[in-house]
Amino acid sequence: MRSEDEIVKEACKLERGRRRRIAEKILETVAKEERAERAVKPGKSARAPYARSLALAGSGHSDRTDVSRDKHGHLAEIYAGKPERR
Repeated sequence: MRSEDEIVKEACKLERGRRRRIAEKILETVAKEERAERAVKPGKSARAPYARSLALAGSGHSDRTDVSRDKHGHLAEIYAGKPERR
């Protein structure tokens, strides 16, 4: 196989439009290869890009109370219902 320098020297002899099209094709090929390398590999989860977010899910902390923290009290209010007025 020829060296890169030989290929570049020959390409420089071509007209500008052809050189540009060749360069675009090379860049497209490289981009496709990079996308293929980043694609989900067999056996990996389809959610691999979200793995970091999923790992951090639920690990936050707040000093304020909310429904999820005090769910038993809130559920008791809901299920107990309001006293009927007569």
